[in-house]
Amino acid sequence: MWSLRAMLTEARRCWFAPGTERRFARRASAELLELYEQKRRQHPGMSGRALYQAIVAQRLGPQAVRANELIRRAEESFTDWPVERALKFRHVVQYLVFYEYTLLDPARRGTMTNMGGVVAQVIPDDC
Repeated sequence: MWSLRAMLTEARRCWFAPGTERRFARRASAELLELYEQKRRQHPGMSGRALYQAIVAQRLGPQAVRANELIRRAEESFTDWPVERALKFRHVVQYLVFYEYTLLDPARRGTMTNMGGVVAQVIPDDC
């Protein structure tokens, strides 16, 4: 049985979470796009998976060793279904934004917002 406090806390979370999630996704996407542009300037010959891995490693800092795993997971999540396609930076950003957001609070089981839509507003499809 839910207490009144628990119900109010859940109601507040449901009311405010989408705005918080959208702001987080927008800010993280913009930061990752900036990293993308920096890496492209620093290493003009680098592209694709190698570029994405370098960006994710820089973003993760001390957890940089997980970059390859996160790229692999993004690839598994976005390139096989519903049709087979090449991995794009937007896919990596969408996966990483969700990953980081859920890490902020281990109790989170997901999001209430389509973060992919927010990411798509910031990250060009041709990256």
